[in-house]
Amino acid sequence: MPINAYTGLMGSGKSFECVVSVIVPAVAKGRRVVTNVDGIDSDAIRAYINEKQGIALEKLGEVVHCQNEDVFKADFLPHGQPVDTFCQPGDLICIDEAWRFWGSDSKIGTEHRIFFREHRHYAHAETGVTCDLVLMVQDISDLHRILKTVVELSFRTTKIKSLGLNKIYRVEMWEGWKQTAKSRVDVMNKKYDPEIFPLYSSYSGGHGKEVQVDDRQNILKNPKVWFFLLMIVFGGVGSVWGVLHFFNRGAAPATVVQQPASAAQSAPNVAPPAPSQVLSTEWRIAGEIVVDGQAQVVLVNTDGVIRYEHPSNFQNSGRVMTGQLDGQRVSTFSGGKPPATSSVPLPGKNP
Repeated sequence: MPINAYTGLMGSGKSFECVVSVIVPAVAKGRRVVTNVDGIDSDAIRAYINEKQGIALEKLGEVVHCQNEDVFKADFLPHGQPVDTFCQPGDLICIDEAWRFWGSDSKIGTEHRIFFREHRHYAHAETGVTCDLVLMVQDISDLHRILKTVVELSFRTTKIKSLGLNKIYRVEMWEGWKQTAKSRVDVMNKKYDPEIFPLYSSYSGGHGKEVQVDDRQNILKNPKVWFFLLMIVFGGVGSVWGVLHFFNRGAAPATVVQQPASAAQSAPNVAPPAPSQVLSTEWRIAGEIVVDGQAQVVLVNTDGVIRYEHPSNFQNSGRVMTGQLDGQRVSTFSGGKPPATSSVPLPGKNP
């Protein structure tokens, strides 16, 4: 499984995105999560999943909070030696402000270097799920080069303040650590869910309040913008009235026959750049369902055949979910476009 990095300035939504798209889905799949995110509440997360997804508490994983001092220790990460480590094989490890421990000017210990290169070797004894590492940092260039080169997916979150939309943030996704236009595979706008905030505290113990010191960053508060908008509206209305008045003056009223508007052709979707690993040309992730209290991942191939897999083989949720199937990598944008199907049968249910 991959090493992913979430980047963005303070207050841009990266902690929220990690909780809602990484930590909560991992606990729902029964995994153990180790994180230093401030104020993380394992019991609240488990209760939230039980209420929203209907998964029994005994099938859920847990969140273990670690201190920053623990991350510095040589025995924090598994490294192939027969010693007890804080993180266990199969854990999802989510580290906030990762530059503190593995910054570009840091001296990384041998034990941590081994984990970065061999983290897929440390699998859970029962489920077979390998360790995942999720890093949160304001700028990915702050990470050490030995860590950047093994980043599979990187994300950048941005709060849309320029339009005054403080309840919406943008998430961009890239293949690898280089956040360039060529390697970008997806962009999405997401809305903050107030029910997620009680599950953690991102800064100042959850009591921090962000104050906007310069209203000019919101273009909607610029009077020039409103002036030009009004000019465009009145100018457009005046132009339409003038044209109609010119062609209809002195003419008898005529019955107007409405013509159907031609459908605008939508621009073809640009296929994402091919990932560095082998991407399945047959299967793609169609979504997730819960049947009899058990979560399942739905996959569909190019012939419309439906397949169900256990969620422990996948990471993240929604449009950024990825996983491995039959030795190949699958995602929401892998495979071909399936033909239309009548209905999706649920596992264990007769059609």
